[in-house]
Amino acid sequence: MNGSLVPANTKKATLILGMLRPMPDLAILIGGVLISVILLMTLGDASTWLLIIACIPMLLGAFLIMPLPNYHNVLCCLQSIFRFYYERRKYVWKGWCIYNEFNDRK
Repeated sequence: MNGSLVPANTKKATLILGMLRPMPDLAILIGGVLISVILLMTLGDASTWLLIIACIPMLLGAFLIMPLPNYHNVLCCLQSIFRFYYERRKYVWKGWCIYNEFNDRK
């Protein structure tokens, strides 16, 4: 070995609190919390259902920044799904059996 090992958590050191990217993740979380706080202050003594509805932006923001395996968070996963289905790219599958497909017919 050459003596230079890269630790597995080097990416986490660049994130806020080890999980938030500065622009999209933190902005979504702060925006959802601010909208919920403003709605809760304007509603005052409302019914339980209105208070639950006022908390939806905060819960939605927390859901979008929740970590997922193999992705950074739910937002990154949704962006990848959207890019796969709606961008004009041609994805060609070349798996491990691409060479065996024609060799078996000899």
